[in-house]
Amino acid sequence: MIPSIPSLRFDNRTELDALHFDTIDQNGVAFHVIVAKTGYRIVPGETNAMAKLVPTEEPLPLYDQDHHHDDDLEKSVRVESDLAPYKPACDVVVIGEAHPPANAKVSHFNVGLRANYPDAPAPIPERPRPLNPMQALSTAAFEEWQQQVAIAERTRIPGKVLIDKTLNVTGKRYLRRRAAPLRWLGGLARAVSLGALQPTPWCLTSAEPATAVPLRYESALGGECRIERSSGLTNRIPKKHRLKDEQTANYPTPPGAPDAHDSSQQNPVGCGFSRNWYLDATRTFEMLAPRIEPPSKPFSADMFWNIAKGQSDLATAGMGFVGRGWLPRRQLVGTVEEKTEWQEGEIPLLPKDFDFRYWNGAPDDQQCQHLFGGEQFRLTNLSHPSSNVAQLDTDGNRQLAFALPQHSLFAMAATEAGEVAVWPLAIDTVIINMESEQVELVWRLAIVADGDFADVRLMQATEPDQLTRLKDWQAAQSQPAPLAA
Repeated sequence: MIPSIPSLRFDNRTELDALHFDTIDQNGVAFHVIVAKTGYRIVPGETNAMAKLVPTEEPLPLYDQDHHHDDDLEKSVRVESDLAPYKPACDVVVIGEAHPPANAKVSHFNVGLRANYPDAPAPIPERPRPLNPMQALSTAAFEEWQQQVAIAERTRIPGKVLIDKTLNVTGKRYLRRRAAPLRWLGGLARAVSLGALQPTPWCLTSAEPATAVPLRYESALGGECRIERSSGLTNRIPKKHRLKDEQTANYPTPPGAPDAHDSSQQNPVGCGFSRNWYLDATRTFEMLAPRIEPPSKPFSADMFWNIAKGQSDLATAGMGFVGRGWLPRRQLVGTVEEKTEWQEGEIPLLPKDFDFRYWNGAPDDQQCQHLFGGEQFRLTNLSHPSSNVAQLDTDGNRQLAFALPQHSLFAMAATEAGEVAVWPLAIDTVIINMESEQVELVWRLAIVADGDFADVRLMQATEPDQLTRLKDWQAAQSQPAPLAA
């Protein structure tokens, strides 16, 4: 049955796009969710080292649904809906292109994403005290303390690293089937070694000079093999690889089910994935190879051949949102209960073993703890050559660094009796759009819908004195109540 959720009057006192909605978790507990978005333009900073973020002229809208690249549902996701009930971690994603270093003709280069807390000043050492309170501090001890203070004032402690990711990007390269004599030698080697040696009949060409590469999963390892019934290739497909009747029923009509179909479950929109039955049936002799890869697992002809034989895990790579139905993300949904009939007023709840990490759409190595402003970001070779916000390092790499503004969004709630509580919203999504040179921050708060609060106002603090008062208010709120006399 649908549980009764106490109503909450939501009053947005900011100019930001924000909304309130209710949700129910897998245990039937109801929550009020407040979500808002702040948007910033990346502009040159006062120093060459750091760009700065300034608010956009108009508020950026919340996304009420997923949007795919080029508005094509067959392509990877560009941005996800902001209407997630709760994200246990903060997603950091990048939209844009990878660009090779300036003034360099290279076949491959690295791109990077790094996020960290800002460096902090070293603590000032406490002034030493003599053993006897009546005794004066020695001149030597005082001078030594002064030296320690001077060193501390010049020293900053590096901030904690939240994300540190590097990807390798290459120019165009291809997988090509070796000529027949070379394939015959490979077969001979396999026979002589009694099958122990199975050289690949494919080779990976050298990469062409690198150019701009869209930072999408279409350029990474993945893809699908699909042979339509209208292709005339049915007789070339071994029966064991053709779709069964129970499988064909899952395909929409039109266009209907193909004769055979397999795909990378980690990235069905990529390239470099195939199966032997597909290569043989289509007589494929050349394929585009992935151009974006993790440095720890570079793509190779041997990897392709193992994938074709079904013997290799895929190492896909990207900096955008992972598809909701892709592995390993879809495993977090849990065990879905299938029912053919539902009682009146009955609604499907989340599976009991549902993992809320499902709502985090960034790759695992682009997730970190919730942010609250002030965190620093650095992007390498992700800025357009014409951009004026990035700086070139000594190797020609384009470095863009900026810090999130010291702002805060908070909800002020009141009971019918006039009691007031203040809760900060946390940043759980950071979208760095290098195409528009904008940063989008999504803020979220989930409150148990227990009926204690009837009204809530969304407020924004931007000035230092406002932020200080807000911290003091929160600190006072967390103090235990005084004991009764």
